[in-house]
Amino acid sequence: MDLDMKVWKRMFQELIREVKPWHTWQLTLDKSLLPNILKPGWAQYQQWTFAWFQCSLCSRNWASAQVQVLFHMHWSEGESRGQVKMRVFAQRCQKCAQPSFEVPEFTEENISRILNNLVLQILKKCYREGIKFVKSPMIKDIALKGPHNSDNCEACLQGFCVQNDMGLAVQSPIALPFPTISSPTLGITAEMPPTSGSTREEAVKKKKIKK
Repeated sequence: MDLDMKVWKRMFQELIREVKPWHTWQLTLDKSLLPNILKPGWAQYQQWTFAWFQCSLCSRNWASAQVQVLFHMHWSEGESRGQVKMRVFAQRCQKCAQPSFEVPEFTEENISRILNNLVLQILKKCYREGIKFVKSPMIKDIALKGPHNSDNCEACLQGFCVQNDMGLAVQSPIALPFPTISSPTLGITAEMPPTSGSTREEAVKKKKIKK
């Protein structure tokens, strides 16, 4: 099954036109994209999200909150034209003997949230707009149990999945409890810089101590 790019493109155009109505942007699928391998002048955004899969052999369904969506984006100032390339990493059935990698299915709500986050990153990285925005958290349809199945994850097998330095699966982005202001266009809150000097690494350490 191929990704339904019509929905992604339509939603992306609706969002980008809200903030940059006079600029032309194009979203395309590129299955050859790799994290941190960028052409000169390009920027990257990665999102881990929730999606459903269905095996094309046995019709088994499963859900994952560790689905990686990768974006590479480029803005041409002289042409007032931008382009975004995206890749969604697949997973395969753990029950079948020789399964194929399956493309995930996303709810329209989560597609909208992913693209909201993408547009905010475009404003930050391509237009150098200074406000740091809180990411829209993903919506999980069900509660998931058990570890991430890295043996059947395309991104894991290629060596760049949702693993941190300790080898633990990273959760989907969650909005941090910093003071926020409203965005009049995208309807998303914007993160104000924290007053303390705490870092993500310190937050992880504190979480480990509580356990």
